[in-house]
Amino acid sequence: MKSMLSRCEFRHNRSGTMGSLWLALGMTLSGPALAVASPEPPVTTSANGAPTASVAASAPSAAQIQQWAYSAQDISLPVVERADALRQLAAYPNQNSLVAVARTLRDESALVREAAVVAADPYQFAHRWRLLSPLLADSSAEVRRAATLNLARDYGAMNEGQLSAIGQPLAELSEYLARQQDPAQQLLQADLYRWTRQWDKAQASYEQLLANQPDNPLIWLGLSDNLRAQQRDAEALALLNKGILALPQNANLHYAKALTQVRLDQKNEAAVTMARAAELAGNNSYFWYLNGVLQEPLDLEKAIGSFELAYRISGAPEQLYAVCDIYLRHDHPKSDACMSELGKIAPPEVLAELNSKRASKTSAPPVSAGQ
Repeated sequence: MKSMLSRCEFRHNRSGTMGSLWLALGMTLSGPALAVASPEPPVTTSANGAPTASVAASAPSAAQIQQWAYSAQDISLPVVERADALRQLAAYPNQNSLVAVARTLRDESALVREAAVVAADPYQFAHRWRLLSPLLADSSAEVRRAATLNLARDYGAMNEGQLSAIGQPLAELSEYLARQQDPAQQLLQADLYRWTRQWDKAQASYEQLLANQPDNPLIWLGLSDNLRAQQRDAEALALLNKGILALPQNANLHYAKALTQVRLDQKNEAAVTMARAAELAGNNSYFWYLNGVLQEPLDLEKAIGSFELAYRISGAPEQLYAVCDIYLRHDHPKSDACMSELGKIAPPEVLAELNSKRASKTSAPPVSAGQ
């Protein structure tokens, strides 16, 4: 299990989001980034000037997350309570959460196994396949469908053996969804068509749903992603503009538009759009991180403020890494304080990599792990 949360995942968001982001934009933190009008909120600092986390009040404590992991595995508790604990863990993957997922996927209760599938959602596909593929033949139809849905979104990454193994479960799931009248289930069917690269069927399904539910942002997003997957980004942008006209306060539509604009090489426009997405989302550290990436070439101070706010919201190590990275590359006066803070938690090789980016090689000696 430990290898699944190894050092190589340190620089990624807990669910791999930062890595996906870098791939989506075709850039790294150390390279030229991209920006937008965003607020410049003050960031709490420690006595030595290092940025400190001020995690949103709504975020659960580490003790609460650990308790959910324990509750999920406690067979003396009601299965409904255990299942609820597992669903909570889906948003907070860590070593204890992973152990809880692995164990409860083999639980006697189908309800618990189904919830464990949900809790496995944040982990990388290779790990999820190893964990969930045995459930493709589960005795419970609900569990089989949950496992199939979880894995199907990575259909494009599957090898021949995996495609063969999931073929029958996919057919069973599609047949089940085709009989459903619930709009949410019909949306899953459209998503399934998209994941399995049945673009025309997905398009027709999304358009039919959109005609009846123009206020559902998930349909707009699914339809735009179906176009993106076919490299039809200009059409996706036009569609997202329509979606934003219908739902101007939806942060995810603005976020999807920003990424689409990046792919179309509309960097400045993407910056404006991403700023709006971050403002609408409020305490979404991922959006503020991306806003910082987009801001950097246009307004360094706003970029730094956005990275700082992302860390202030989440308290996540990868967000502190991003703050130190931009500090070092631009010879910020708080560079050494930031590295001292990061040195308490980061592996030596991560610190060495960051120290190599110092804009000024004459500053304080490089920070080593544990300092």
